[in-house]
Formats: sequence, C-alpha cells, structure tokens
Amino acid sequence: MIGASVDKCSDSVSSAKKDKSGGSENPAAQAYLDHLLQNGALEGDSGAPMEMPPWYDEALFRKGQSFMTKYRFLITAGMFYGLVAVLAIPSILRVLMCTRQSSTCLTAFRRYMRTILHTNAWYEHPASANSKFWTSLRAVRKAHSKSSRACSKLGAGQITQKDLALTQFGFIGYATLGAARVQLYDEEYLESTTHMWRVLGYLLGIKDEYNICGRNWAETKLRLDIVMRRVYRPALENTSEDFEKMTKALVEGLWPFNSTLSTGSVLYFTKRLTYIKGYEYFSFDHLPGETIDPKQKLYYYDLGWYDRLLVTYGLLIVTYLHKYSIVRCYLNFRVWLNELVFHYLPFLAIWQYGINNSYVRIFTKDGRDKEFEFHLKAD
Repeated sequence: MIGASVDKCSDSVSSAKKDKSGGSENPAAQAYLDHLLQNGALEGDSGAPMEMPPWYDEALFRKGQSFMTKYRFLITAGMFYGLVAVLAIPSILRVLMCTRQSSTCLTAFRRYMRTILHTNAWYEHPASANSKFWTSLRAVRKAHSKSSRACSKLGAGQITQKDLALTQFGFIGYATLGAARVQLYDEEYLESTTHMWRVLGYLLGIKDEYNICGRNWAETKLRLDIVMRRVYRPALENTSEDFEKMTKALVEGLWPFNSTLSTGSVLYFTKRLTYIKGYEYFSFDHLPGETIDPKQKLYYYDLGWYDRLLVTYGLLIVTYLHKYSIVRCYLNFRVWLNELVFHYLPFLAIWQYGINNSYVRIFTKDGRDKEFEFHLKAD
C-alpha cells in the first residue's frame, strides 16, 4: 500500500524550485509544496487516533464512495498509473525495495492486488464502527508503521509525511486532474472525491498541513497540480534503473489480471498524464501556458507496434468515447467483472503463480485483517 521513506529532502526539492512553464505560482500552493518537501520529509506518522476528523462530512464522504460505481474505470485506471508514477520518487522506491514487496513479478502482483482490495474496501464498506472499512485502514496503517521502523533500522529511511502525501497523489491525482482530458466535467465527483481522500489521508496518518487534499476541490487542485509539475514531472523525466526494473515487474506481474498491459504502453500513458515533453499524442496534450515544440522528438514512434496499438486504442476510447454513458458502463463492467473473476477463479494467475499465490485476500473468514508479509533485505 502507501509505501515511502525519508531522504534528506533533496530527491525532489531541487527540481521543484523552478516552474517550467515560466509562470508565477499560486502563493498558497507554493507554500504547501515548500512545507511538504522540507518539513514533511522530517516527520513520520501523525500519531492521530483512528477516528474521524472534526471536519468530517458524512454525506459528502458517502457521495465520494458512490462514484466508484459510476466511474470505476476512471478511478482504477488513474490509481494504477498513479502508483506507477509513485515508483519514480526515490524515497518511496527505497522502502519498497527494502520490503521486497514489488521486486519480482509475484510480489508485485500480490502487493497490487492487495492495494485493489483495500481501496475497494474503502469505497464499498460503510464507515461505521467495526466495519471492514476500519479493519482495512487499521491494517494498512499498521503495515506502514512496521515497515517504517524496519526500513529505518536498515538505513532505507522511515515513512514520512512527505512520502505519504506524494503517494496520496498516486491514488487521486490522475483520476481528478485527468478527468477533463476524458471530457468528464463532474464537479460533484471532484468535490466529494477530494473530501473522501482527505479523510482517508487523515486516517492513514497524514497531518492536515501535509494532506494533499485541502478543504475543497479548488484548493486540492492547486496542490495536486503543483506536485505533479514540480515533483512528479522531473522525477519521471529522470528515472533510475531501479524504477525501470520495478515498473517492469509490476506490469508483467499483473499480466494475469489484465493481459492487455505492456511496459511500454504503461510508461507512455503515465508520462503523458504527467505532461512530459515528447509524450504528446494529441495537439492539446500540453499544460496551460506551454506549447508543443514541433521539433520535439515524439517517443510514441519508439514504441513497438503492439505498444502503439494499445496506446492508440486506449486514447481514442477514453478521450472521445468515455463521455458517453453506455461506453462508461461497458468499461466499468469490464473492470468489475475482471475483479469478480479474479476473486473466485483467477485462472491465469493460477497458471503462472500456482493456486496458493493466486488467491489474494485481505480479510480472514471472520472479518479480521490478514497480516502483511515482509521480506526485508536483511532477512
């Protein structure tokens, strides 16, 4: 789940000091980013009790949960590419490498399937006492605490507020900032999703001052935008060999869950969502205030024919057809059916990983959480 580590704040800060578009930053957004990268890199879990924050709005939270049914494809796709992008953050990558949760196809498969199941629990179960909603959140926060202490002892750093907030971007960033790129202009979705993930961030140990989700969508949009441009964009422009290996393990590991995934197309989609130069497909694939350089090399043409087919098909579907209800229903149904089949009979995973490794569960039969397994480098 939300994995991370401390560094001395130098991984992302230097590249985050310049606005590549040449424009002036919103002062509040800039202050948030500076505080997050400098002070957030020095603080661990908030220590707040597992109870709803004083600003919790039950009706708005439930509305946010309800959008998983309406926009399941958008939310799950945005989350997937967001979690690929998270691997480009050096401090987060170090902890994942330390815990060995994503270094092989099998471990990456099981980690991401747990992520899907936990996220679904947050969307599908009521936030009432003793529900699976709370069981899941407690399990995830406990796992963060355990891995943070262990990796800190091994020199990989602890999980910090900065890392938690940057991973929070992975869950919500592309699914909200990218909504307009698939012609989705649903303010109610954006507002309620913001509140829901603000609450989830709080319950997972993020202090309000570092929470990437603000009091409303307007404030959150500014935070997400500056984090994407000033942290994720430079990080994905200068990825490491370890990032490439972990991404390859993740994509190939998830092949039994989605056989249309390929490393080339996944990286292309992720970098396009982050507005990286050379990953423009349409003429409008640039940030406000920027223009596409006609001499810029287009990396689409470096892809193999199958990757190009996946990119072209995927972008045409989501850009021009996702706005129609019947297409959204079809895409949502495919995701739901895939998860259902994987719960009861993950035949491709059984063929690749064996029966015992293929059935991933986060709850025991009596509703309690299942312990996370760690395989630290020192083991």
